[in-house]
Amino acid sequence: MKVLLRGVHLSLSDGLKSYVQEHLVDHIERLYDDEAAEIDISLVDNNGPKGGVDKDCRVTVRLPGLSAIHVTETAETLHQAIDAVRDRLGNTLKRTLEKRRDVSNHGLPEDVASNNPTY
Repeated sequence: MKVLLRGVHLSLSDGLKSYVQEHLVDHIERLYDDEAAEIDISLVDNNGPKGGVDKDCRVTVRLPGLSAIHVTETAETLHQAIDAVRDRLGNTLKRTLEKRRDVSNHGLPEDVASNNPTY
């Protein structure tokens, strides 16, 4: 899986990079791991040193044969935003992959679909 990570209006420390890898990328790879897939992660500090709830984590996942999935979360810290994106993206990805399986089985239960491979 190709991972693109960028910081907008902030520098990416090694600790932040490892946090993203451990808490976001590894989680997505457990759900769907394909070398043709791509994850584009942007960590953004909107207000700079002013502070406030202004840290964004924007993630776009592109999977072969499916439309892109885009999730954005805003929180007080980048760690909170990353965790929120992970949860939303995990649910969305599971739902999308389930729909894909249903379409490939023509909406039939697994035991019936496996006995009738051609239509």
